[in-house]
Amino acid sequence: MAMDSGKVPSAGAVLGLIVAVAVLYILGGVPLQLFLGEPGLVLAQLLFLAGPPLAFVLWRGYDLRRTFALRWPGRRHLVGGVVLLAAGTQIAWFLAWLQSLVIPVPEEFLEAMTEMLTADSPQRFVWLLFMVAVIPALAEEVLFRGALLSGMRRGLPVVGAVVVTGLIFGIFHLAPQTGFRILPTAWLGMVLAWVVVCSASLPLAMLLHFLNNAAILVMVAHPLTRELARGTEQAPPLILLPLAVGMLGVGLWMLGRPPEMKQSSSKRSEARPT
Repeated sequence: MAMDSGKVPSAGAVLGLIVAVAVLYILGGVPLQLFLGEPGLVLAQLLFLAGPPLAFVLWRGYDLRRTFALRWPGRRHLVGGVVLLAAGTQIAWFLAWLQSLVIPVPEEFLEAMTEMLTADSPQRFVWLLFMVAVIPALAEEVLFRGALLSGMRRGLPVVGAVVVTGLIFGIFHLAPQTGFRILPTAWLGMVLAWVVVCSASLPLAMLLHFLNNAAILVMVAHPLTRELARGTEQAPPLILLPLAVGMLGVGLWMLGRPPEMKQSSSKRSEARPT
C-alpha cells in the first residue's frame, strides 16, 4: 500500500473514515454504554471516536501534526476564539428556538438529561465535568475538527469545508430523541471549524469545546439557571441578537483570515497589472 507520508488525508478518505466510525460506534460504543453506563460512555468516545482517526492517520503515514493541527494558539487567536464562541452560543440559542417551532422538543428527554447532569456532590460534579466536557472536547475534536476538517480542506474551498464539517458534526449527533439539536449543534461545529482553520490550532478548539460543555453543566447544576439551560422552546431576548452579531464580528476580526484566503488574495494582487 502506498504511503502518504508528509500529507493529510483526502476528502474521500475521511468520509470513509466517518462512515466507519459511525458503524463502529453503533456496534461497539452503544453496547458499552448499555452494559457499563456512564463509564461505558467515556470508553466509547475514547475507543470509537478518538481511536479510529488516530489509528488511521498513523497507519497510512499521514502527517500527524498537520492533520490534527497540533499547534498552541497565540494570544490573539485565543481571545478571538473565546469571543467567537460566546457569540456562537447566543446564536445557537436562537437557532434552537427557531427549530423548536418545527421540531418539538421532547420534554421527557430534557428532564432525563437535566436529572443526569445535576450533581448532588462535588465528586459527582467533577465526574460529570470529565464525562461531558473533557472527554467530548478531546474525542470529538480529534475526529471532526482534526481528521475530517483536514480532509475536507483538501477537496473543498475553506468555507465549504467548514460548512460540510459542521453539518456532518450535527448529523452525527442525531438520535430518535435529539433531532431538535441538529441546527445549533451543526452551527457550533462550524464555529469551531472556523477557529481551527484560522488559528491552525486544534488544542484551541478543544479548549473552546470544553468551555461550552462546562458552561452548560454549570448552568444545569445551579437551580437559578437550570430552566434557562433547558428552555429551548422559549424565545431568547431579542437584545441578545445584535450583541451576538457584534461579538461575532469582533471574534472573526481577531482570528483573521484562513491561510487559503490569504494566499488567494496574494495571488490576485500579483496577477493585477501594475
